[in-house]
Amino acid sequence: MAKLDFFLFGDKRKTHPLDDVKSVTEWYGTTLREFASGSHDQITGLLLQFNQEIENPTVAMLEALVELDRLGHATHQQLCAQYLGSKLLPAMERQQRAQIRSYGRQMVDAFQRFMTFDADGEDAPQMRRLLPLVIGKMLFYLTENALWHYYRHASLDEVMWSNVNQLFRYAEENAIDAVPLQLFPGEAPTTIHDLYLALLMTSSLNSGNLTARQTHLAYQLVLMLSNRMTLSRDLSGESSFIINIQHAAPPSRAHNVPQLQGVRVWSTAELVDQLNAWLVVYDSGATPQALRERFSQGVDPALLRFLVREWAVKPFRFERAERVPVVSKQLEVGRLLSGVHRLVREHEESLVQDNRREGPAVSAGDVTEIRIYGFLTGRRRERNVLQNDVIKIATSADLQLWDIENQSESGLGVSLPAAGADWLSLGTLLATREAGQQAWSLSIVRRIKREEKGRMYLGLQLLSSRPVAAYTKSEDGRNAAATLPAGMVWNQGEIALFASVTKRGEDQYPADSVIQLCARQEAANVCQEQGVSGGAGAGAGKGCRLVSGGDRASRTAVICN
Repeated sequence: MAKLDFFLFGDKRKTHPLDDVKSVTEWYGTTLREFASGSHDQITGLLLQFNQEIENPTVAMLEALVELDRLGHATHQQLCAQYLGSKLLPAMERQQRAQIRSYGRQMVDAFQRFMTFDADGEDAPQMRRLLPLVIGKMLFYLTENALWHYYRHASLDEVMWSNVNQLFRYAEENAIDAVPLQLFPGEAPTTIHDLYLALLMTSSLNSGNLTARQTHLAYQLVLMLSNRMTLSRDLSGESSFIINIQHAAPPSRAHNVPQLQGVRVWSTAELVDQLNAWLVVYDSGATPQALRERFSQGVDPALLRFLVREWAVKPFRFERAERVPVVSKQLEVGRLLSGVHRLVREHEESLVQDNRREGPAVSAGDVTEIRIYGFLTGRRRERNVLQNDVIKIATSADLQLWDIENQSESGLGVSLPAAGADWLSLGTLLATREAGQQAWSLSIVRRIKREEKGRMYLGLQLLSSRPVAAYTKSEDGRNAAATLPAGMVWNQGEIALFASVTKRGEDQYPADSVIQLCARQEAANVCQEQGVSGGAGAGAGKGCRLVSGGDRASRTAVICN
């Protein structure tokens, strides 16, 4: 009789957390209590197991997968916001980026498994009902993956564009691209059509001159306004952009394009009109109500004006400085403000020594004053610093050599290996000089483009060809804080740089227009006008900003504490 007890044992099939909604809810609750924020990695591991081991997934598993995506969405978004909102060490940045992208990749693979369901099976009606949501979520995570490429100024490959375009084509052929769907609770309803357009419009901004946060905000804005554009098969004179959904290629401007079967075009007239309407409100001194509710910070008139230009109905044409190709030239580069200051200082000291050997005795302070103002002032350097306190950096191991690709009146285009260059970002301050030269210039990174074959292309703007090492102190004469690193202190003050301004192609040092870089910020993007006179400590105030370029570049000054 005991041998027949196996009838009482029930089903011995091994259960899986994604068997149904109830199972996955219980699994997530236990995981969240045990791992807290580490539950994000646990979800990724569960999805990886599901994609590798589970065969013939059912509609109940699809519903469980949708529920798991809902449960883990908040943690995933918090991780993304943490990355965008803070400056991380390169190793931590790579780890967090890989963690986020792996989560999205496993989600896409899991949802992809339900795209080839049996059209005649008993679960077919439920599958068709959930199909718009499945495609919407796949498009959401594919777009997220694209954004992580754009955050690092990289382009999407043909495989990525093939997947995205085919996904929209499938939704369009099944007439579900305009079905309203809510990806996550609490978010505004959207459609596959809107999600696809938001990705296409964001891809047009990948020119390398937007920060990760600006790219993220631009995507949020276009997703908010995507219902003001419509993909059409009819190529007309009012079309702004074009995409061929049968090709593995990104969108482009619509001009002189033949009428093909897979071509889709759209106009940005209504989108740009809304952006201009918000700019009018900003110009009146207020913040648009819609932006105040959706964005607590980050969206500003400068970003909106940039988007108006890039998304204009017709291409916005403006003059660029002529770029002249350069062959077989290299650029020596020094990084970090402390390193830049040391390089400039050592060059000045070598000039002083040469002057002493070739002519009458002239103090270092006199030489600097003449270079800045054109005459001697009452400024004197402090004499109570030992020579041994000066830190030397001018060794070949501390410098990098980059290949110069082209040059213009305002800067250089250079290329370098992408490996080990994660420290580079928009606004990074650099000391640069052509290999073989002696004098250092100040440059700032204005454009980044990650190319194939492990190379990076940078656009460098020349700020000054004659920087001068300086230091700052508070108005009461107190020395620099003892907690500052040794490389950030000189003559018992915080290191700073006086930089010339460029007017009509010439470097000048007018007393009311001097750029001063402070030790507490490596780079910035906004400028403010401020009169500067007197010595290195004159005008010391709070904050530190660096000129951003443009028409105001020749009359700006930056004050640092």
